[in-house]
Amino acid sequence: MRYSLWKVLAVLPVLAEGQQIWNTINCPETGNSCTYNNDKQVDEAVTLFFQAEQQSSTASISCTVGNAVTCFRSYPLSDTFSAGGCFFVIPAGAQMNCDVQGNVKIIGSHVSPLKGALMDTN
Repeated sequence: MRYSLWKVLAVLPVLAEGQQIWNTINCPETGNSCTYNNDKQVDEAVTLFFQAEQQSSTASISCTVGNAVTCFRSYPLSDTFSAGGCFFVIPAGAQMNCDVQGNVKIIGSHVSPLKGALMDTN
């Protein structure tokens, strides 16, 4: 997957016009994983917000779309109760997989359809 600069420039002004619709996706606050299938005909923007609440070991969250790592955060024990977030694009027809190690809570997970294709899946 690769971004086309012209596609990014073409889609971003559309995102800035009016209010975007953000839909909650089913990424549980606790658990080891989260999977989301973009079954739409357009790419979607994804936002994740999470917090580490480990008490005895390190913790991490890692999300992939295909072979691309789209989100990764590792928390040492000294970062307990630190929060983080990710923003990325999932192509039409693609699947996002997030794996959690340790005690990381996904506090918010949302998607919003884009007005066209931003990602090249070739």
